[in-house]
Amino acid sequence: MRNVLITGAGDGVGKAVAEVLRDENLLLVDIEEENLRSVANSLNCKYLLCDVSEPSDIKKLKEYVEDNFSQIDTLINCAGLWSKGEISQLSDSHFAKLNEMERIKKLIDTNTFGTIATITELSPIMIKNGRGQIININSQSGVETEAFCPVYNASKHGGYYYRKAVQNDLARHNIKITDVCPGLIKTNFYIRAKDELSDDIMKLGLEASEVASAVKYVFDLPHEITIPSIEIRNIKNY
Repeated sequence: MRNVLITGAGDGVGKAVAEVLRDENLLLVDIEEENLRSVANSLNCKYLLCDVSEPSDIKKLKEYVEDNFSQIDTLINCAGLWSKGEISQLSDSHFAKLNEMERIKKLIDTNTFGTIATITELSPIMIKNGRGQIININSQSGVETEAFCPVYNASKHGGYYYRKAVQNDLARHNIKITDVCPGLIKTNFYIRAKDELSDDIMKLGLEASEVASAVKYVFDLPHEITIPSIEIRNIKNY
């Protein structure tokens, strides 16, 4: 049984990952307490309210881990926010709301800073214990340039290239790191952003459970085998 910390675990992919890893010793993290508590109770595991975009929350998370766990074997970063809209579309009220300055900052602080911060704060615990694994739920937007969602694109590219930059250093300390990069996923991700997509688009997406299965595959590999990045999508979504 491994000690596994999952961010964004209250809903969507994070919840699905927690469910597929329910036999591990889980610590679930999310910003929404009601959903988080419900998932943790259903899986009989620990949880901690934490906004990964806030440095003070990340420090509290590290302290909680140090006080309650001998080590963290696997960190799985699932927390994320969505936005879209080209610069030329910002006169439209819908796209203007999705790209308000405060929202752009929150998105980058969650998607990019949040991933970097959890790795920065928690990987030293893995280094001390001589072993570890990190899995980031990135996106097809992290490996492709998509003009319709430039801010989201930039935030996911930031995480992708951070992973590439640190993977050799972590490997020297017996820590492997993987980006799982899904395409469209059928979750509440877009509804929470007040950008609900049409049924015709959503039907082309992956199920959250399918993304979780990819995470489980990476999780179950022998420790000496690492996959730097894996891309998955519904075959109809090209």
